[in-house]
Amino acid sequence: MKPSGFIDDGGADDGGIRGVAVGIVTDNEDPKDLGRVKLQFPWRDADDESHWARIATEMAGNEYGSYFLPEIDDEVLVAFENGDIHKPFVIGSLWNGKQKPPQKNGNGNNDIREVRSRSDHVIAFDDADDGSITIRTTGGNEIVIDDSGSSETISISDESSDNSITIDSDSGSVAIDAKSELELSASTISLDGNSVEITGKKGVKIKGKGPVNVDSKAKLALSGSMVNVDGTGMVKVKGKLITLN
Repeated sequence: MKPSGFIDDGGADDGGIRGVAVGIVTDNEDPKDLGRVKLQFPWRDADDESHWARIATEMAGNEYGSYFLPEIDDEVLVAFENGDIHKPFVIGSLWNGKQKPPQKNGNGNNDIREVRSRSDHVIAFDDADDGSITIRTTGGNEIVIDDSGSSETISISDESSDNSITIDSDSGSVAIDAKSELELSASTISLDGNSVEITGKKGVKIKGKGPVNVDSKAKLALSGSMVNVDGTGMVKVKGKLITLN
């Protein structure tokens, strides 16, 4: 039974549809790729689908805008162009008793803003005093931008946190951690700092397919419990004064 005074299938001259209505998405595979969906209205027969309905979104233009297409069985709020039931458009999505929000506001502070996809990819905005922005994949890989007063950091980490990059604005440091191997590859790699230190717990190897030059404008020191200089060809040592002890 149709709600009295809400809908009239007789046509626009008979008043059409007044206000908005609730619909359930039945099809989102638009043959014209216009981002439209088909709907089923609870007061009509279950197999009675609507015409293709356009989606109202935050921004829409020629191949740009925000694209969030409702899923099949999502509940949406529908309006009708000039009250015509054959010209519906979706103006919003609705949670209900079965389809619940991805977050709760149990403490009443309303600090969390979140976009969560069907596969559990997340973009979360935490507006608490020590808030942050988090981008996280369903597998647990994440980027966290933290602007809290005690620790302003930007971090990128994998699901295990064994591999990570952390930028710390307070200390002015950048830390890169890798569980097994860290590889840098480029036509030219430059390290420039007031002091550059390379330390290996088990050893340090510097190897080049071409010439390797070690140059210092000041003192150059080589020291070790054992120093080995080995050349398959000629070994040349040159200086104004050479002391061998």
